[in-house]
Parts: sequence; structure tokens; C-alpha cells
Amino acid sequence: MSRHSLMRAIERVSRPELIVVVLTATLTACAPLPPAANQASDQTAHQAPAAGTARAADGPLPVPPNLIALTQPAGQKRLMDAAHNQSYWPLSQYFETQRNEAYCSVATSVMALNALGIRRPESTLYPDFPYFSQEDFFRSVDPQVANAARVSREGMTLDQLSTALSAFPVEVRKFHAGDLTLGQFRDLIRDTTGHSDRFALLNFRRVEIGEAGGGHWSPLAAYDAASDSALLLDVARYKYPAVWVPVTQLYAGAQAVDNVSGLSRGIVIVGTRANSN
Repeated sequence: MSRHSLMRAIERVSRPELIVVVLTATLTACAPLPPAANQASDQTAHQAPAAGTARAADGPLPVPPNLIALTQPAGQKRLMDAAHNQSYWPLSQYFETQRNEAYCSVATSVMALNALGIRRPESTLYPDFPYFSQEDFFRSVDPQVANAARVSREGMTLDQLSTALSAFPVEVRKFHAGDLTLGQFRDLIRDTTGHSDRFALLNFRRVEIGEAGGGHWSPLAAYDAASDSALLLDVARYKYPAVWVPVTQLYAGAQAVDNVSGLSRGIVIVGTRANSN
């Protein structure tokens, strides 16, 4: 199509339609580059979709019927009605998309660090503004614990991420799901999401909640007692939107054994040192 023809076509498009076109082009331009093969994760999330799941040609994968997307009216109402939704507001302000398919742990971490309001470091991306970023995350982390090259291939286990986060001025608590009852797991989520100064970072396996992929990290932002579900802010935003997931299914996903550590997955709770307990 010639430049003249293209301009005439654009002129015929209504303003709302043009906005959609621009947004679609922007999202496509921001999609992550294909990663190298990965043994441990989406963190093993490079594997093919589950049997019977079609890969979306022009957007995220379809949300499984057992989950409710936050973008749906029912998902939005659940958030507003939930008594334990205080984690959502600061986390949503700093919502990240993981920069490659193995960086779910890193994206989840910088979301939490920025949302906590602690002192921020100098940023490579934004020289005039201190900010926690995925690009600079490992600057403070012992490379023997985790480093950018290794995590880009393998992701991070529960133990690795909790140790890496201990390098920052935050309080860190680690819970393997295999050591928790369902009730204890639910209490952790409920009690944490009711606060804005601590966040629950969930390590789980996607298949247990009906999604395609392997091991994954994302923060939990709210808990709704009426439906016994939690809001998962999925950092693989090119793949799945934020969704409400039944706590029983999150628990099953967190109990799944990590192939690298040989231990169950679970929850890391990160909070401000003055207020976490």
C-alpha cells in the first residue's frame, strides 16, 4: 500500500478504532524476544502448551473456564468486594511484564520492591530517577546465588529467590507449600493481601490451575473469602491476564515439586522491615 493510500485509510478510521490499532501495534513492539531453552521453568514455561490448548495467534492464551479474568465485570466486582485487597493497589501501580520467559521471578520481585516504597537504587534505564528494574536486579545479588545469565536460562527456585531478595533492605519469609496445610496456605494469602506493606510472591506450576506451561512466579494481590479465590497478577502478560484462581488450585500448584531443587514450590513474603512480623 502506498503512503497516500495508507493515510486515506487512516482518515476513514473512527477515533476509537484508531486507538485500538495504535495500542495493538505498541503491544506487539514490546513483546519479549524468544529465550534460550530453559530447564527449570516459564521458568520451565518454554514447553509447548498443554494438550488441546491452541496457541493464540494474535494475543494471550484463552483463560481457562475455572478462572476469572480481572478484566471481566465479575473479576472487577470481586476485587472491589474483597475485604483483603490492599496489596492490589501498590502492586498494580508497578505491574511488570517479565522481559524474557525465564524472568518471572525477577519481574515479580521488582514489582514488590518498587511497591514497598523503600529506598530505590540508581537505574540504568532511568538515570535521573532511582528505580528497581529487571535490568539492574542482580547488581545487589551474590552471583553465586543467582545471576542474569543463569536465570535467563533456568529461572529461580523458591530458595534462590528468597536468598536473592535478602540482599535488599526488606524482610523475607519463605514457605514451602509441602510444609503447609491448605488452611495455613490460605491464611498466609489472606493475611498478606490485607496489607499494603508486604506482598505474597507465589511460585507454582501452571498446569494445576488449568493453564499451559510449567513453573512460574507471580504476586498475589487480593483474596476473596466468598469465592475462596486469590487474584494472581501474572507477570507473563503476553500469555495470560491477571486472574482469580481458587485457593485449592493455587495450593496444588504450589505443592508441585520443582525439578531443580527437588522440593515443593510455595510462597515468599517480602515486606518492609519495620512492619513485617
